[in-house]
Amino acid sequence: MEEFTLIVPDQEPHGAIGGKHQAGLAQALLEPLLAHERILRRIVDAELGEWLRVKLLDLHNPRAERDRALIRLQELPERETVHPWDDELCRALDGKADEPTFSVLVATMLDGFPRAMVPNVRTYVAGALLVTGDQTPSPEILAAAILKIWRRDRFPPTLAELLDECGRARQGAISARRVVAKMITLLDNSEEVLIAAGDLGGSKNAHPR
Repeated sequence: MEEFTLIVPDQEPHGAIGGKHQAGLAQALLEPLLAHERILRRIVDAELGEWLRVKLLDLHNPRAERDRALIRLQELPERETVHPWDDELCRALDGKADEPTFSVLVATMLDGFPRAMVPNVRTYVAGALLVTGDQTPSPEILAAAILKIWRRDRFPPTLAELLDECGRARQGAISARRVVAKMITLLDNSEEVLIAAGDLGGSKNAHPR
């Protein structure tokens, strides 16, 4: 699995963060890790999950399917969009945070709560590393879980709640990738129909691979 290391100068997972500098640091840490969440949101907002229900065109009769292939290529997102989406979602699903990265992100999560509510940070981080074991999530999945916790919860999560939220974030990325993979398959299928019919013109999305 791909391992991701987050390097933060002079940053240790202890003590609550306060002030504008620290708030900016938290944003700088998390924002680059949330690209897959933005993709998921675009998929949901545009109702792209409906493509999962669409059947492939019949390659045995390409001329009869030609017009449908052209329409489909016009309606589907372009390859220049879906392939980077697929890469980003794969990174989120296949990556694995190393111990320093995991520790900094979990400590940053705790910094989002009032100091009086925060447990012993080192003990919490050590416990989180222990319970995740070999199943440490990617930094992207952990960041998505942290964002959801900050938006929803008034108290720091238990370790079990943190793991559950990571699981939900991972499932969201899996669902998004299923949609993206299906759209890529539909693009391939539509282009194959047009190639077999001797026509790849007339579409913004149709071009030889």
